Amino acid sequence: MDIIIFIAGFIIGVIVVALAIELGMKKKPTAEPASRATQFWSANEIKNPRIVAETMGDDITLPKNSKLVVNQVSDKELLRNMSVKTHPGVKGNFILGDDRALILAGAIKKDEIGVWTVEKEILQKLNAYFEQSWSKAKPMEWEEPKETTKKDMHPKRHSGHLQRQTSPKK
Repeated sequence: MDIIIFIAGFIIGVIVVALAIELGMKKKPTAEPASRATQFWSANEIKNPRIVAETMGDDITLPKNSKLVVNQVSDKELLRNMSVKTHPGVKGNFILGDDRALILAGAIKKDEIGVWTVEKEILQKLNAYFEQSWSKAKPMEWEEPKETTKKDMHPKRHSGHLQRQTSPKK
């Protein structure tokens, strides 16, 4: 009888070890990373871009449907015909889309180092920050270009110097 118990125990042991080896050798499915670093990117890669810019560079092309909340911008004319608001207290630089965001290490400018993310919790927090900043921000004030007439630009020689010709004062 001892021999039968020994053989049964041996067979059960072999089966348990085989199952353990089989389960240990199975590859676990690897999930795609939710974030990745980048240096070369384009705002055109993002659908419905909503942008928060503490600092906005002047060497970037943004889609016309962009909504921006900015603190500092070096050239306002690059943002003309876009939906832009200013908020002096805004912090951070990121471009938020429908399904992903680009969080930048510095100013929003060409080839700035950043991190793409599709992590839902981060997207929700960035969207909440954008909406909060947007609601507190003021519409950007645009300077109207000054009109010059041909008469104002006509050079006239006087004492060897060029002067603008002006209308006589009345």
